[in-house]
Amino acid sequence: MKNNILISIGVLALISCEIKKGNQSLPIPDPFGPQEFVGKHKARVSVLGLFHFSNPGLDSYKPKFSFDILSEEHQKELDMVLNALEKFRPTKILVEDPRVSGDSVLTASYKDYLNDTFDISKRTSETYQVGFKLAKRLGHQKVYASDTEPLEWCGVTMDWENYDEEAYLRSTGNLEKSRRYDYLKKSRFEDSLKTEIPLKEYLSFINKPSNRLKNHQGYLTELSLIGAGDWYNGADAMARWYRRNIRIFANTYDITDLQNEERILLIYGSGHVHTLRQMFMDSPDFEYVEINDYLN
Repeated sequence: MKNNILISIGVLALISCEIKKGNQSLPIPDPFGPQEFVGKHKARVSVLGLFHFSNPGLDSYKPKFSFDILSEEHQKELDMVLNALEKFRPTKILVEDPRVSGDSVLTASYKDYLNDTFDISKRTSETYQVGFKLAKRLGHQKVYASDTEPLEWCGVTMDWENYDEEAYLRSTGNLEKSRRYDYLKKSRFEDSLKTEIPLKEYLSFINKPSNRLKNHQGYLTELSLIGAGDWYNGADAMARWYRRNIRIFANTYDITDLQNEERILLIYGSGHVHTLRQMFMDSPDFEYVEINDYLN
């Protein structure tokens, strides 16, 4: 055991310094250098965080302020957003539709849209209003479904009808800690703001790194405490959220062609952006681009 520890220390010391040869210091070669790259290019990737134009009511916060993307005013504002996104020149557009069950349906719908046999004038989803419209402008022949399939709730079996989260947190002494930051107030503010400023300005606001971080911190300061030291339902819900985003990353990686210069644009709910951005930034095969470089 002692010998193994000494060997490990020696290896770490070698890695962390330069090789000595006589009086010269030679740089240690990196075995994980550019020569190991499979393909010709890194892919540039960006994630556009949106609020759901046609809100399915699946998020914890339920919108109180209506927003009609199909109105004449908002369609003009949407054109300005599309003009900005067009400058990124994405080679592939990935949307928040389930890949396994939805990609063939999406492909058929987009093909019909290009042939003017699929009408999106009454469809509010950002898949159509942003994804389809932008792809058509750029001459794309396909829009990619990249989300994972819906997963069952992961947590303990319990009487959800009679579950009172506030009472539970109070009983564990964690209510005050979990309410240190008023995320409900933040959600209400952002919900109202979308009705008060132009769409491009609003999207720029919610895609600021500081705002994305605040959204992400809600999982860490509130959700994680639910069931901590007991049945861990909050932690399990976080794991489910991370698993979904990891699958989205995996789908994106699979769709990306490293032999050609790719600029990938993902169109997702803004809550996904912080986690996906971290994965793309950590990956050696992607160069992350802030969408606000174009929205601004």
